[in-house]
Amino acid sequence: MPKYGLTWLAIFIVIALMFLRLPQMVAKQDGVLNTYSALVEVDALTRQRFVEPIHNDRLVHGAIRGMMLQLDPYSSYIAPDELAAVMRHNRGDYIGIGVELGMRGGMLTIIAPIDGSPASKVGVRAGDTILSIDGKDVKGHSVFDVERLLSGPPGSRARLRLRHPTERETRTVTVVRGPISLQTVRGFARNDAGTWQFLIDSDPASRPACGIGYIRISNFLDTTTRDFDLALNELREAGVRGLVMDLRFNPGGSLQEAVALVDRFVDDGLILSTVTRHRAVHEYRATRSATATDIPLVVLINGASASAAEIVAGSLRSLGRAIVIGERSFGKGSVQHLIQLTGHAGAVRLTTAYYRLPDGRIIHRTHTNALTDAWGVMPDIAVKLSDVETHAIQSSRWELDVRASSVESETSHGSTSTPRALPRDRQLLAALSYLCEGSTDR
Repeated sequence: MPKYGLTWLAIFIVIALMFLRLPQMVAKQDGVLNTYSALVEVDALTRQRFVEPIHNDRLVHGAIRGMMLQLDPYSSYIAPDELAAVMRHNRGDYIGIGVELGMRGGMLTIIAPIDGSPASKVGVRAGDTILSIDGKDVKGHSVFDVERLLSGPPGSRARLRLRHPTERETRTVTVVRGPISLQTVRGFARNDAGTWQFLIDSDPASRPACGIGYIRISNFLDTTTRDFDLALNELREAGVRGLVMDLRFNPGGSLQEAVALVDRFVDDGLILSTVTRHRAVHEYRATRSATATDIPLVVLINGASASAAEIVAGSLRSLGRAIVIGERSFGKGSVQHLIQLTGHAGAVRLTTAYYRLPDGRIIHRTHTNALTDAWGVMPDIAVKLSDVETHAIQSSRWELDVRASSVESETSHGSTSTPRALPRDRQLLAALSYLCEGSTDR
């Protein structure tokens, strides 16, 4: 067949296919128009008849926010003027009160205050439900909406009405917004110079010293693994024989840092996978660069351990690399992607996948698994603390994290004040008991 004949045949086939698909395309277009016709009509009516003129895109922004709110508490719309602040927040470089938020039972819940943050200074506790901010009821708001309300210029104040699950009465606290601490790796105690000590000289049961290290990770930022490596190297030089990794009250953070930390302790196998609605899977696997495969490890978790903290605890447990002690974790294991809108300076933060541990367990607590044991990370050794014990641990951490600078100042002026260590809580006791008994067998 001549070349021009083949060309015309190809054109004919394309046109025929277009005609064949035309009814489907028209039907699809009609479906979209029918779905959004009410929205377009409301927009037009409002612009024509609202008592005051509407000059900007506030209706569009509000409509998109409402759409995101119908999905889950972690999906949200980010307007153009909010995007820069969100990027700073994701890097851990922002002004606010320093809390990580989640949803529990339809209520906005503080997963945990960040150690050393303004919120921790005024007694905001893990598990507190936020009822209002500056007198504004937050019921029905998304996590992102409340995060925006809590952000603001340094020195400004946020008035929060809170209720703790173990208390009937509400309480109101005023938090002065300020910079959030970027130090995420901490030790067991501070010496007179204010330097973190990572080796526990002797356990709280008053038995002989057995060389146990302690590293507390408050959240996961881009510097976490680097600082963890420095602490671990210090412990190795001191002859550490076991390690307690404390992830209690850790609300999460960077997925990449969580995976990198697990990779420090294993040199083979699947660390984590993410699963989308289409069952597409992205896998994170261990590399041969592990540096601590020989150190016995215990991970401490509680109900305020979430997201990246759950990945670390759950993966190390699934791989048989660590014993997990404490209480069931929070159950926040979903992936949010920040997607910028085409031809628009705004973006959406959209939940696109769930985290899945090596044993197949989905971390996230959903409406379908909420009444089962199929979410979160379950401890190998369950040690439940009372609310009084939990509050004592958080208060003592505040003493270490927030008052360190004043202690250093007193020391420099000749004061004999000595910094305090973390309280000798029963979960830490269980970890030390496990590691010390194991160390005597080696």
